[in-house]
Amino acid sequence: MSDDSAIAVGDVSVTAALLRAARVAAQATDDAFAADKLTVDHYLVLDTLAARPGATMAELRVDTRIPAPTLTRVVDRLVSIAAVYREVDPDDRRKVRVHPSPRGRQLHARLSLTVRDVEEQWLGELPAPESADLVRALAGLVRVGP
Repeated sequence: MSDDSAIAVGDVSVTAALLRAARVAAQATDDAFAADKLTVDHYLVLDTLAARPGATMAELRVDTRIPAPTLTRVVDRLVSIAAVYREVDPDDRRKVRVHPSPRGRQLHARLSLTVRDVEEQWLGELPAPESADLVRALAGLVRVGP
C-alpha cells in the first residue's frame, strides 16, 4: 500500500496534476452555478470585471484565458441577463469595453460566496498552511505564466 503523502514531486507530472485539479475545481464550481445556468467562464468574466471595469474584449480574453469565440458567447449571456453591458471605446471606436452593471456586481458578490464555499469544501482536507502554500504557488504560476 502506498501513502499518498509520500509521493515525490518528480513522480507526478505537474501539468497533469494541475489540469486534473483545475477540472475538479471547474466541475465543482459549474455544479454550484447550475441553478443560475452559469459556468465558471461566466464567473471568470465577472471576477475580472470586478477588478477591471471597462476591460476590452481582448483584455478579458488575456485575463480569463477563454478563447475569443467562447468569450463572445459568455459575454452575450451576461448581457442577456443584464449582468454586464458593452460600450464602444470613445477614444478608439474599434474597441468594445465591457462594464459590470449593478446587477452584475451583485451577481459577482453572490457567486464569489459560492466559490468560497466550494473552495472550503475542496481545500478543507488540507491543513491550513498547505492550503495557503497552494494558493500562493498557483497565484505565482499565473503571474509568470505564458
